[in-house]
Amino acid sequence: MGLALDILTVAQFLIVVFGAIVIYYANRSYSRSKSKSILFLAIGFAVVTIGAVAAGILFNLVTVGNLATVEAVQAVSQAVGFFIIVYSLVGTKE
Repeated sequence: MGLALDILTVAQFLIVVFGAIVIYYANRSYSRSKSKSILFLAIGFAVVTIGAVAAGILFNLVTVGNLATVEAVQAVSQAVGFFIIVYSLVGTKE
């Protein structure tokens, strides 16, 4: 199980790194254009990234009792984040 945990840790780290890069560029784009869709895009990716971080913290640092709780936190954050991303693509009015 040690290798699986190492792979999970690396994958979560990469999610944080690439999520931060996407958030940075989306925020930079929003600062230039003041487009609501870009703002919601950045917020959506931030929620997805924060969910991955929260799940990693719960799994690695806090004893939460079971893996289902960790997965629930990550799944809910991903669902909310992707909803915001979809809204940014099709639901915002400029």
